[in-house]
Amino acid sequence: MLLADKINLAMAIATGLSVIVSAAMAVLTYAVLKANRATVEAMQAQIEAASRPYIQIAPIARAMTTAIELHIKNIGSTSAVRLRLSLDQDYHFNAEEGEHNNIRNYSAFSKEIQMLAPGSELRFLLGVGHKILRNPKLCPMQFSVDAKYEFEEKRVVEKTTIDLAPFGKSVQPTDPIAERLDKLAVELKSIRGALQNAAG
Repeated sequence: MLLADKINLAMAIATGLSVIVSAAMAVLTYAVLKANRATVEAMQAQIEAASRPYIQIAPIARAMTTAIELHIKNIGSTSAVRLRLSLDQDYHFNAEEGEHNNIRNYSAFSKEIQMLAPGSELRFLLGVGHKILRNPKLCPMQFSVDAKYEFEEKRVVEKTTIDLAPFGKSVQPTDPIAERLDKLAVELKSIRGALQNAAG
C-alpha cells in the first residue's frame, strides 16, 4: 500500500470517527435539551400551582350551635376571575319551602361573580341540623357544587360533593372560651340576684 493510500485511509477513518462523535454529541445534546425542557415544565407547573386560585367548598358546623353552613373560600394566592358557582339540585334553607328559600336561586349560585380575591369567603347558612338532616326532600343529604373560574387566561372547572350525612350524630362544636364565658354570665346573674335579694 502506497503512502498516499495510507494517508487517504487514515483520513477516511478520522472523518468516520468525527461523524460518529458528532452524532453522539447531537444525541447527547438532544437528551440534555429534553431533560432541561422537562425541568422547566415542572418548575412552571410548580409556580402555577403556588400562584393560582383554589376554591375550597365545605360544609361547616357553626361553633356553639347546631347550624350548618356552606363555606366557599379562595384559599389560593391569586383571584378567581369570572367565578360561576352552581348547585346540581335544589336545596332549601332550613327545610323551608318556597323558591325564595332555594339556595340554588341565590345570586351567588345563579349569577357570575366577577372576582373572588385570595382569602375571600362566602358563607351560606344551610339551616339547623334537626331540620335539614330530617328532610331530604327539601334538603338533600348529598349535593354537588360546581365552581368554574379563570386565572391567567386558563379556565378551571371543579366539582365538589357535599355530604351532610356525617353531621347526623355528631356533637355540637364548642368553643372552650365561649363556654367558660357562658358559665361566668350565669354565675354573675346569680350573684346579682343574691345581691338584689339581700338589698331588698
